Amino acid sequence: MKTPKRIEPLIEDGLVDEVLRPLMSGKEAAVYVVRCGNELRCAKVYKEANKRSFRQAAEYQEGRKVRNSRQARAMAKGSKFGRKETEDAWQNAEVAALFRLASAGVRVPKPYDFLEGVLLMELVADEYGDAAPRLNDVVLEPDQAREYHAFLIEQIVLMLCAGLVHGDLSEFNVLLAPSGPVIIDLPQAVDAA
Repeated sequence: MKTPKRIEPLIEDGLVDEVLRPLMSGKEAAVYVVRCGNELRCAKVYKEANKRSFRQAAEYQEGRKVRNSRQARAMAKGSKFGRKETEDAWQNAEVAALFRLASAGVRVPKPYDFLEGVLLMELVADEYGDAAPRLNDVVLEPDQAREYHAFLIEQIVLMLCAGLVHGDLSEFNVLLAPSGPVIIDLPQAVDAA
């Protein structure tokens, strides 16, 4: 497959060996299965602001604080610098949340690197090595559903202890790996305080 332009720097830097296939494309990013040495991983390529399809971008920024007053003013004004800062803040927020939650022991995809708008992370796979299904796509027995529910409540408590709220946790943002549920898609994560 043709290598997406935004992944090329990761190949040049030796972080990715090959792009194998697209995995999914959503409103804010496209995800690809990539080979890194002997491992399969995901490369989440964030779409540029003018190419994203969601209209409520403000919802993704709600609850976020900008510490630098110059940045905050520029972002509020919507200047060229402000738009760039808004874009950087949006991408960095999900990446920071993923690293923070992984280090707190929350079951999220393991993040490896973030370079030029591309997040390199663990491919959450099923028992055959294919991408794991979403919770929404699986029919569960009642006992299994209760077990997953209890596990997800534990993960939410860990998230709160790490000072974050997911912001969009639903059956569409949970993958089912053989080891259990994995929480994904954190662009709306905000501080719990």
